[in-house]
Amino acid sequence: MKEVETIVVGAGPAGTSCAWRLKKNGRDVLILDKERFPRTKLCAGWITDGVFDNLEFTPETYPQSIMKLKFKFHYKSFPIAIYLPFAYSYSIRRFEFDHWLLERSGADFETHQVKKIEQDAGGAYVLDGEYRCTYLVGAAGTACPVRTQLFQPFQSKDDLIVTLEKEFEYPQRDDFCHIFLFKHGLRGYSWYVPKGEGYVNVGLGGKGSFFRNSGKNIHHHFKSFLRDLVKLRLLDQATTEHLQQTGHPYYFCPVERTEQVKHDRCFLIGDSAGFASRDLGEGIGQAIESGFMAADEIMGAGTYAAGQIATTSIGIRPVDNFLMNRIHT
Repeated sequence: MKEVETIVVGAGPAGTSCAWRLKKNGRDVLILDKERFPRTKLCAGWITDGVFDNLEFTPETYPQSIMKLKFKFHYKSFPIAIYLPFAYSYSIRRFEFDHWLLERSGADFETHQVKKIEQDAGGAYVLDGEYRCTYLVGAAGTACPVRTQLFQPFQSKDDLIVTLEKEFEYPQRDDFCHIFLFKHGLRGYSWYVPKGEGYVNVGLGGKGSFFRNSGKNIHHHFKSFLRDLVKLRLLDQATTEHLQQTGHPYYFCPVERTEQVKHDRCFLIGDSAGFASRDLGEGIGQAIESGFMAADEIMGAGTYAAGQIATTSIGIRPVDNFLMNRIHT
């Protein structure tokens, strides 16, 4: 049986950030993930200055494709786009970004799908009878086995987000990031995010309860969204006819958290803890923050508390309040 001080389950930004922090301070850590890296990971891939600051890199030193974003917001059916210049906002491709973070962490990594987690008589965590650790960190998203086996289920389904998206090469893509708010009655938003090397990510997301109760499922909304992109000449008709989009569910950060994010020597971080922002459902920045906090508590250098994680992404209070009020009511 392999023994290590800390095992991190999940090699996304949350897990690798936690491991990077621990390794920088000389701690023993192993990352497990069911996927081989680099692996496909759909995501709008929007990162801000907080990500650069926390991870100690710059757009110039990042070795993969990256693109500074200029934003246009479209509200409901109004044809006029609002241009807002956001400083320090960039798009990355997650299959590149996650692999780079994993390699940069310096942590040992093994491909392994965790199925059974137990605690032995000494309180250590034993994974599938193959791994043993003092500290255990769950960072494998909504279906993380650490969360599903060792923590209570999320109490409320009202904060569940569901998404559909597709990332693909489209050299003639627009250089603006377009955000569509509440189009066609969608209780959520849609996006068109240009990326480096001629790629683009298009998608939409909204509350699961909205799609269940509206009588119009997420696939119908996605088709309407694609038609809008064709009308705006952001995509051509032939491209939209062959898009095979996929989706995944995750959770907004609740206003008043009742779910646990830690107990004993076990921690949940990132999407495993339901830390996506309440305005635009973004989670990279929150994933990194929570990973650092868990690492700090493991090292005895701080206390991990869910209330310290930012609940919004934009950082402009009137805009944040406007979006949160409309998405959640």
